[in-house]
Amino acid sequence: MKSTIRKTLLTLQSEASFLTRIKEGFYFYARRLLRIPHENDFRALKLIRSSSEECYVDVGANRGQSIESTLLFKPGAHVVSFEPNPLLARELERRYRSRKNIRIVPKGLADSAGQFTLFVPRYKRVICYDLASLDRESAAHWINGQRVFGFDPAKLNISEFPCEVSTLDLQHLKPAFIKVDVQGLEYNVLKGAKQTLRQWEPILLIEDFRGDPRTAVLAEELGYEEYGFDGESFHKGKNGGDNSFLITPRRFKDLEASSSC
Repeated sequence: MKSTIRKTLLTLQSEASFLTRIKEGFYFYARRLLRIPHENDFRALKLIRSSSEECYVDVGANRGQSIESTLLFKPGAHVVSFEPNPLLARELERRYRSRKNIRIVPKGLADSAGQFTLFVPRYKRVICYDLASLDRESAAHWINGQRVFGFDPAKLNISEFPCEVSTLDLQHLKPAFIKVDVQGLEYNVLKGAKQTLRQWEPILLIEDFRGDPRTAVLAEELGYEEYGFDGESFHKGKNGGDNSFLITPRRFKDLEASSSC
């Protein structure tokens, strides 16, 4: 039922782009008012204790969904959000310009620094910024007949934008938590963050963790183990949803200690 509703909404948006703006305005207002995160996994942030020196890193800011969800449970947290799409980055900078604890970095993150091309899909009248990727195939893969009624591949176009890319290690941050949602390039982001992950052992929230076998190998190499979240607590093993938490043994002991207080 839910998948049918989502498919119907996406189909309507592709025919009338103004519906996207209406949806976004209502989306953020309603979630703030009702204190509903865009993904239930963000409720786990209430279990994380962090120092004033630590930050919460958002890799793949998109339209700010993860920033909003983080602020629901960590309103005073220092949030550093990376967004390679210059149009979206400027929009986020305007929205949060009065919030001193939020920093928008107009860059993508990967395993090497440089100038790259960002691929952004457009279907009919709607530019799908949330599906942008540094990988052209990943950008074009999500929109299909399973998600849009009457899908016409001839109406799907891919735009290209120049963007700056760096590595997380070059940012010299002290993260307590990192969320990574970068349309198929999660492995590259973690590879470029190996020094940071070894030094600070932040809790990771990764979309499609098993999608690239190299990601699991790298996580194990860095001492991370996979956990799921049931809305109240973490449990070891594969998560039932699209996301996985990756936590080191030392960080998990900190979670257990804080929950017992």
